[in-house]
Order: sequence, then C-alpha cells, then structure tokens
Amino acid sequence: MTALKQYERLEAIGLWRETGDAQRREVVVSFGAATLVLSDKNDTPLAHWSLAAVRVLNKGGMPVIYAPDTGQDETLEVDDPLMVEAIDKVRESLQRGHAHPGRLRWLMAGALVLAIGGFSIWGLPSISAQYATRVMPQATRLKIGEELLQKVSDLTGKPCSEGLGEQSLDKMRDWLLGPEYRLFVVDMGARFSAHLPGNLILLNRSLIEEYSGPEVAAGFVLMEQALAQETPPMAQMFNSIGTQATLMFLASATVDEDKLAEFATARLSGGLERPDDAVLLKLFAKVGLTSSPFAHALDNSLKTTQGLVDGDPVKADYRPCLDDGDWISLQGICSG
Repeated sequence: MTALKQYERLEAIGLWRETGDAQRREVVVSFGAATLVLSDKNDTPLAHWSLAAVRVLNKGGMPVIYAPDTGQDETLEVDDPLMVEAIDKVRESLQRGHAHPGRLRWLMAGALVLAIGGFSIWGLPSISAQYATRVMPQATRLKIGEELLQKVSDLTGKPCSEGLGEQSLDKMRDWLLGPEYRLFVVDMGARFSAHLPGNLILLNRSLIEEYSGPEVAAGFVLMEQALAQETPPMAQMFNSIGTQATLMFLASATVDEDKLAEFATARLSGGLERPDDAVLLKLFAKVGLTSSPFAHALDNSLKTTQGLVDGDPVKADYRPCLDDGDWISLQGICSG
C-alpha cells in the first residue's frame, strides 16, 4: 500500500490564506492524485497544491504552516497530528520517487489516465480549463504570468524601461486599472495590445510614440481589461494548451515550456478582438476617459466604431489624469 493510498480518505480542518494580505479561512484538507486538495464546507475545491512541491515554513512548530512552494505568500495551517504525519509521509514518498524516473513516469501516466477518465465523465475538455482556472492559487497565476511575459520578450524584446517613463506608466496604470495590474510597453509589430494571465497588459510602443496624448493608449488598456473580464486569460491559456497539458498542470502545478511559448506566440499573432461597446464604455466612464480618440484610432472611418463616439461618456471638459510632462516622459520610455 502506497503512502498516498493509505491516506486517500483522510480529511482535516485547516486555515488557508490565499495571499499575504488576505484573511485566513477555514478549509477541508484532503488528498488527491499527487495533490493536496483544499475545499470549502460545500466540498467545492478552492486550490490544488502539488504534494511534491509543498514546503514547511515552520519546521518543528505546531500548527504546521505549509506553502505550495518556497517564497509564496499563500499558506495553510494544520494542527491535526494525523494529517501532519500523513502529509510528511506522502511528501517523502513522492520525493523518493524522483530518484526513480521510470517509476515516476509510470505513476504520472497512471494518474493522467485516471484524470482523463474522470474529466471524460464530467464533460467537454473546456471543463478542465475552467476547473484548473478556478482552483489555481494566486501565487501560481503570477508565476505563470511572469513566465509568459518572458516568452513574449523572447519574441518582442524586453519591455521598455526608462526611469521617468516607468513612473508615468505606473501613473497611467493607477489611473486606469489599479495597483493589482502591471502595464508594459513593448515593440509588438502590427498588434496594438494584448493581455496575459496574472493581470499583465501589453501596449505597442507605437501607441505611445505616435500620438499627441494618452487617450488612444489608455483606450487600448481598457479594451484589454474588458476582454480579460469577459474571458479570463488563464482559461484561454488552458483551452489553448489542451486537455492533456491542463491535466498535467493539475498534477504537477507546472505548464510545459513549449506550450507556454505557443500560447505567447498566439497572443501576439491573433486577430483584433473587441469587447461589447456597452461594457467598454462603462470602463471609460468609470475612469473619466473620452472614448472618441480611441474610436478614431481603431477605425478612422468610424464604420465599426461609431457607437464609441455616440456613447462617449466625456464629450466636454475632458482632462486626462496624465499631464503634458507625464506624457512626454512616457513617450521616452523606450529611449533608455
């Protein structure tokens, strides 16, 4: 009997903190296929942690504080001695397995077959993407976002960075999105903008360098925000990489490098997507941004964007939150 098999029906109560500034919440801790499953009282999974990657933050302490990997804000506190013993034994068993690549491959293959069978029963492959998106810890979202940004940088070059320009870019971000987002200026060729998992939004440097004010660039920022709200980019990624890679993520908490590179390429080469005008205009109104310059930039004839002009929420007395000095600094962000 394997350690995981021995404890597969074991459950305990723990205290889970999703991020460093979040409140702890009570969860049910149980074992999945090579994962530690955290669920609410209604048995709805909240997070899956790879057991092989789980780390103890306070060795010898009680309750024991776990993290999904080193350096993460997400934590789990467990004071049930039997569960603590079980987690330790299963982790040790999995880590010993790393010394036997052939055995590990068979274990992973078996887990994958079982997972595919389970998801086949549940429904279409899109369900696996939705499920993986829902249970992913915030720290993992940010990590995957950083990995995708690196893949994008391999294609476009590094994001532009120049001191005063970066300060102005941060000011634009705070005006339009809030500090939970990150905004980058890159050389994207023919594509105006894109968004990535982890609240990352990319702007083509041409939107900064070729316009006399921030209105057009700001409009594309809001367009990407609206698109991300319509379809979470993490779900898009899982749909793109396929069911097998998604199931492998659920088992290992990692995404294949080649799959990430393919998704990054698709984000830069795909056609222009537009959210519903009504949804987008609400975002323009919320931040006090005129939508007419953005409408003209998208389609100078206004054949497809007249609604953005007619519904402009700030037609008179418009004042951008970036002054002339901020905009001049931002236009030099790629000169460093």
